[in-house]
Amino acid sequence: MSRKLKAAILGFGGIGHHHAANYAGQKDCQLVAVADSCPARLQDDSAEINLGASGKTDLACLRRYHSFESMIKQEQLDFIDICLPTDLHAKYAVKALRAGLHVLSEKPMARTLAQADAMIRASEETGKLLMIGQCLRFYPCYEALKAACDGKKYGRLLRLSMQRNSALPHGLNDWFRDGKRSGGALLDMHIHDTDFVNHLLGVPDAVMTFGCTHYTGAIDDAVTHYIYDGGPLVSAETSWSCGSFKMSYTAVFEEATLSMDGDVDRISIYRVDQPPETVEFSGNGYANEVAYFARCILQDRQPQVDSPFSTRETIRIALSEERSARTGRKVRL
Repeated sequence: MSRKLKAAILGFGGIGHHHAANYAGQKDCQLVAVADSCPARLQDDSAEINLGASGKTDLACLRRYHSFESMIKQEQLDFIDICLPTDLHAKYAVKALRAGLHVLSEKPMARTLAQADAMIRASEETGKLLMIGQCLRFYPCYEALKAACDGKKYGRLLRLSMQRNSALPHGLNDWFRDGKRSGGALLDMHIHDTDFVNHLLGVPDAVMTFGCTHYTGAIDDAVTHYIYDGGPLVSAETSWSCGSFKMSYTAVFEEATLSMDGDVDRISIYRVDQPPETVEFSGNGYANEVAYFARCILQDRQPQVDSPFSTRETIRIALSEERSARTGRKVRL
């Protein structure tokens, strides 16, 4: 039996707590340490995030540090799970890779394409693996949609609409309110759907985004049309101006419609003149992405489901959406 990889989380805010909870039960890796510059965060075993409760972590089993440097000096680690604010992803990913560690970094990959390129370059130069935590690629209800699309189980995909809305983040996540750091709802939350569209169909020929600045100075409310010459029709909406968090999708195929309406554990399948069918799922995208990355390390192979080159393209698409929203014009990619 292979040894368990040793992992540490850098950044123990809301998403850091959520990642930590998803190491429980991992077969190939174990969380041994966390680091955060705020001492109070290291005392809390859970946090509230837009998904609700983060899940609890047994802090007694973790060594806690106040800096990245002190943690890697004292720990023998295999990989770092970066859960810092978006504008710090590239800086610390490059530091960790050059320190000889593999890196799993929370989405979005980076605030700019130049930062994303620096991350990829450091991975290539050090030979260490880099993966971005675009968790929808690992959620069973989204995997089912991709399988249906790739295998044409229900014929061609004709139309896809996706939604991802919530209230403005608060509490541990106040940095979100600075659009220069977070990129607003478009780059932080909507990026999930942008990434899945890229994963499902590839880079679109153009994007047209209707959006507005609300709280952060960045785009906090938007609807994007992803334009693929020859179809399908694809759109996604996002907002930080709603109540409780909700994500959903509707995929219209030639022979059936697949719908996920807020419950990631089930989808509904509708066919003409037939009763609806419900398909149940189990599994958490965050836990699944950690398990996948650990297997890639142990097998010494680059991530294929979620390669950094693909998620770099996701950033390019999202920044094109931002440009479209600000100019009111279609942007070709």
